[in-house]
Amino acid sequence: MRKVNVGIFRFLFIPTFLAILVLLNASCTTPIEESDYGGIEEPEPEPEPEPEPEPEPEEDEPEDIPTPDIIKIASFNIQIFGQSKSSKQEVMDILVQIIRDFDIVAIQEIRDAAGTAIITLKNQVNADGSSYNVIVGPRVGRTISKEQYAYMYDTNIFEVLPNSYTYDDDGDGNDSNDIDDSIHLNDLFEREPFIAHFKIKSGDFDFVLINIHTKPDDATAEIGYLPDVIADVFPHLNEIDIICLGDFNADGSYFDEDTYTTIFPSSQYNWLISNSADTTVAVSDNTYDRIVTTLSTNEDFKGTVGVYRFDTLYDFSSPTLEPNDVSDHYPIWGEFYSNKDTD
Repeated sequence: MRKVNVGIFRFLFIPTFLAILVLLNASCTTPIEESDYGGIEEPEPEPEPEPEPEPEPEEDEPEDIPTPDIIKIASFNIQIFGQSKSSKQEVMDILVQIIRDFDIVAIQEIRDAAGTAIITLKNQVNADGSSYNVIVGPRVGRTISKEQYAYMYDTNIFEVLPNSYTYDDDGDGNDSNDIDDSIHLNDLFEREPFIAHFKIKSGDFDFVLINIHTKPDDATAEIGYLPDVIADVFPHLNEIDIICLGDFNADGSYFDEDTYTTIFPSSQYNWLISNSADTTVAVSDNTYDRIVTTLSTNEDFKGTVGVYRFDTLYDFSSPTLEPNDVSDHYPIWGEFYSNKDTD
């Protein structure tokens, strides 16, 4: 048998085997290129496909808020409501809750030359998503201590009709501004009433509110002039459903409440807050605050009225908060149907 020359085998096989390995390695490896900066540049990854855009959510249609069958109209003398009171958050928290319990509130005794306190109150009322707005009358009064009236109302329920006005009690046309009417002989009111026309948005009831805060010492005379104010509404606003409300000071030493029928005879008016009601926070029992309506509102009036005793409804356990801090008056209110008006 011939012997294999091992040297020749090594000479031929090993180089050939190494060459095959190099070729196999080259065929299985991705080439690596050098960048222009002399480093090693890895190949760029394949771009990932862009995700499909999510469909935009459909916008909700505005929610139609149904008009209640019964609305609550209130009057509230907030007692010297201005910068000082509006800066006391404990007091404002109570006022906010009171306003939200009614659909519209006639407010008296705003004393704020800056005009911002009532806006602060409105904004805090709406902080829970409510939709109240406010209309404010001019500053009125014979002295430097002038006041304003306001109506705060739920815009989901009411719209304000045009031509709100302040009663011109001397005929000079100046009572809708800050002109001092004390020089006029026929200046009947210390604070001329502020008058506004409202309508239920989705109902039949439209009505006029007359907001009044009489001067205590002149209460008997000023209450006596209110039928003239009521009679003045129709030529201005062509409306017979009229509600006169506010702080009449119609009791105690200011006014003999037993004589009210001589001013507001039952053949023409309804005197809604009875003489037995107590509308003051003080220990004394007085019915200063009143609501008077024309007979045409009988079809709209539900027959329910009341005094809103906030001192029994809210927490006054705080050592820094007493009912008198909120006001010396309780709100008064009446309920009316929103959809039974025929005039």
